[in-house]
Amino acid sequence: MRPSRKRSRAADDDQVGTRAGPFAPVLGGYRQCLARPLADQFFGADGAHRVRLDGTMHHIWHRHVWLRPLFSLLARFDILFPESGCDVPASMTIARVDEGATWRRTFAFVKSRRFDATMRYLPQSGLVERIGPRGLIEVPWRIRVLAGDAIEITTGRLQMRAGRLRLLIPGVFQVAVKAIERAVSENISVDLVVSHRFLGAIFGYDGTFAVRREALNAKGPNRSEGVSLQRYRPWFYAAAAYNLAWGLVVIVWPVSFFRLIGMPLANEIASWQALGMMVLVYAPAYWWVARDPMRHRQLVVIALLGKLLGPLGFLWALHGHTLPLLFGLTILTNDCLWWPAFTTFLIRAARGSGGWRALLAGR
Repeated sequence: MRPSRKRSRAADDDQVGTRAGPFAPVLGGYRQCLARPLADQFFGADGAHRVRLDGTMHHIWHRHVWLRPLFSLLARFDILFPESGCDVPASMTIARVDEGATWRRTFAFVKSRRFDATMRYLPQSGLVERIGPRGLIEVPWRIRVLAGDAIEITTGRLQMRAGRLRLLIPGVFQVAVKAIERAVSENISVDLVVSHRFLGAIFGYDGTFAVRREALNAKGPNRSEGVSLQRYRPWFYAAAAYNLAWGLVVIVWPVSFFRLIGMPLANEIASWQALGMMVLVYAPAYWWVARDPMRHRQLVVIALLGKLLGPLGFLWALHGHTLPLLFGLTILTNDCLWWPAFTTFLIRAARGSGGWRALLAGR
């Protein structure tokens, strides 16, 4: 008897859904009722477009310090990472590939971290996320639509993939992931927790991202705006050293500058020393920025504001004949010298934060 060539409707739907993207078989029925950011995230990548999510992880955390070596090892394979922090710029690029869709996540710590995966729908096992070298580890996904603007993602038991074989990972090494995604205006908020059956919650993050579709011939994503900001670290180390030295000189030898420019001694030496103290306290702030530019980027907003107001105050005093023109030498070194570096730094930091509004809001 010859085998039948007829296919079941369910099998046909699996093939059609796979061609439409790995999420179509599990979310296709909800596509029209999902809020636009969620619909774009799961269905926006096609043969001509990819999807970009750019935003900020408000809080990334770990538990159990002794697990850090394990997270460091996983980071070598672009699976999780040992760092934690607040307001970490992050992005994700979603693109279609023959076997499903790639999700490439980037976290802009001092050292950029990646968390890459391939999503695929398999008729026999459903939606799976493949992570690790050559997609060695398979993570089954279960997606539940809570409302048009909210979905819940949970994972099943992890397994190792060896060709067509699937080897279940021992229970002691199993972890479970639960994530809630909500559409908020044109953005998506994400709250994710990784748990172990014995250790409890061990890793998690929450963040907000703007979602957009872009043509495949558009400029490729900047994997880490935080990495591009590293070029400014020498400027902030220099600013820290300068403020420390200038502040100490003014506090310890308050009359030295007046003698240098031939200006009569100030009537209020204590006020001049107070100014030196104000400059001095900026030194640790600049040092913090130099250590982690993206994490402490809002400090530079305050610093640049001070470096704009200082020259304005000098011009006012010059107009009122209360300060001589030679006094402007300290304005040149204290303020004007740093304008180009601080300004370009903030422009790039605003891009990495998702815009000036997000930067100034402390996000």
